[in-house]
Amino acid sequence: MATVTTKLTINSSSALSDTLSLSLTNTLTVTNPAEMSRISILHSGPTELAAASTGAHYAYIKNISSTNSKPVNIYTAGAEDFGQIATGEFAWIPVKVNVGIEVQAVDETVVVEYAIFKKA
Repeated sequence: MATVTTKLTINSSSALSDTLSLSLTNTLTVTNPAEMSRISILHSGPTELAAASTGAHYAYIKNISSTNSKPVNIYTAGAEDFGQIATGEFAWIPVKVNVGIEVQAVDETVVVEYAIFKKA
């Protein structure tokens, strides 16, 4: 077993009528090995990052493309579109059992960095 520590911090003095300051930390238990990679994804069809058979997992996805500013759509392996990240944005997704993750570039090839951590 291994652990991954996640931290979410949200701060703003202008988004709401009051100052916003939120900080959450959690230590997650995962199994080895973790999968991490950088890949080019196409706009012509989805690229699978984790198959539905992966089991319950955490998915980290970041749009790191530096050659364009096109977004990346995030889907379940069942083709359910549920998210989009622009260049420089990322997503941390707790994924339930029997649900895979796919990504697809909008309009042109985009580079993404991703990691899959299997839940223990």
